Amino acid sequence: EEEEEVVEVRLGDRRFPPVRKKRLIEQSDYFRALYRSGMREAAAGRSRPGSGAAVHRDGAAGPGGAAEAGALAELVEAASFLQVTPLLRLLRSRVRLPNCLELHHLAQVYGLPELREACLDFMAAHLPFLMPEALAHQLRQRRHRGRPALLLLGSFPDRPPLLRYEEEKRLWEPLPPAEPPADLLQVRSFGWAALDNYLFVAGGYRSSSQEIAAAHRYNPWLNEWRQLASMNQKRANFKLLAVSGKLYAVGGQSVSSVECYHPEQDSWTFVAPLPAPLVEFSACECKEKIYVMGGYMPRGKK
Repeated sequence: EEEEEVVEVRLGDRRFPPVRKKRLIEQSDYFRALYRSGMREAAAGRSRPGSGAAVHRDGAAGPGGAAEAGALAELVEAASFLQVTPLLRLLRSRVRLPNCLELHHLAQVYGLPELREACLDFMAAHLPFLMPEALAHQLRQRRHRGRPALLLLGSFPDRPPLLRYEEEKRLWEPLPPAEPPADLLQVRSFGWAALDNYLFVAGGYRSSSQEIAAAHRYNPWLNEWRQLASMNQKRANFKLLAVSGKLYAVGGQSVSSVECYHPEQDSWTFVAPLPAPLVEFSACECKEKIYVMGGYMPRGKK
């Protein structure tokens, strides 16, 4: 069997460990064009593309830590200059609060419109966490100035899935059309909570009794749904509570784990679990503490 060809990438006086030629061609449009063109550098088995080559080699093997290490500029430059499509896709999926502004700037500098759009979408969804605290506080106050409403979310055979109770008419009326996401349809026993005048819905199970971990947020100002990061564990018949600006998914059908949702990071982390799994329990928040009451053990012990 013919031995697979490897090449050496040099950057100035620096040399990097040999990398498989096939891997470079698969991951980088730059190297693909370089070898197809028959350029002298390719014939010599060496490439000197300029700054970012080292980052690209890491990227071809599967990037992930360079951005956290403060090398965003080199990473974006490498992705742009060497035309590494998988790395560009990864960058778009790694937009977070700590890096969104810098990534947006770098996307403009290096002419990466898809990365720029991903940053703008993220910043629009997380605007309260990017503005000064005083302005964010004013925005939270304004968000609660609307008329209080009682909402009902469910699966109804002949009615829209989201209803609002009109107290004067004593009737349930549909909200303006805002179809819930497809993966929320035919879902039962989900958890829900209101936080900063947003409605959060998570978990539940489908008609096939398959539990899910998906989470969504309804914005009454814009009358739209947005998908959030999924929980770490699928759960149904659990309690979703808003406590101190965060959400807590407590227990579930024979589940003792508890997760905390951080809105500013759009992420879930496990916290201290329940002492034991519970079924059909109640839970509430009081003075920034979570209280769990009642229910029964999965084996029937009260």
